[in-house]
Amino acid sequence: MNNKSNIYSRYFTYVRPITRLPVVKNYGPAIFTLITASVLIFFAIKPTIETILVLQKKLADQEQTLQKLTDKVNNLSLGKKNYDDLDPSIKQAIVAFIPDAVSLKSLTQNLEESAQRHEASISALQIEPIVIDIKKNLNPGSLAETSFIFNTEGDYKNLIALLQELKRSSRLISIDSLSMSKASEDNSIIMSLKGKAYYLK
Repeated sequence: MNNKSNIYSRYFTYVRPITRLPVVKNYGPAIFTLITASVLIFFAIKPTIETILVLQKKLADQEQTLQKLTDKVNNLSLGKKNYDDLDPSIKQAIVAFIPDAVSLKSLTQNLEESAQRHEASISALQIEPIVIDIKKNLNPGSLAETSFIFNTEGDYKNLIALLQELKRSSRLISIDSLSMSKASEDNSIIMSLKGKAYYLK
């Protein structure tokens, strides 16, 4: 009890005289009201301010995305204009390089003619099964590929020259794997390659 009475006596000794001051009596309630109102207003406005900041960030991100899309549209328009301005012979070479159909005939013809030019005999030409879709519009599609296996036999130098020609072929071809082995009967080499030809679907 004595400890509690000492605490209260200190309180009344230091605080009570302050509360009796005319300034505190006149303006104290108004000041405390303002402080209380400020605290309440702060906590009431805080969620609104946070929402505004989040919305501003989202708006900035959307503006950045819109700018990227606008740049992409402009680049595509410029690319189409440049393509339209190309010489017809260059356009024809591009279409031959990546045709807008599977065009297996041009692929097999290309491989056969290359082998004949370099005196290599074809022992196998196998095209992997593919699903052919009919194009429903004239817009350029996505890049697709068809796999093939091409086995030839001939002189080593001629086979190397054949590979070089396939790299510069009028049809876009990539080679995935290549193996060479010596033929059992003579000095010729058997070359087996697995590759892909590309087209637009």
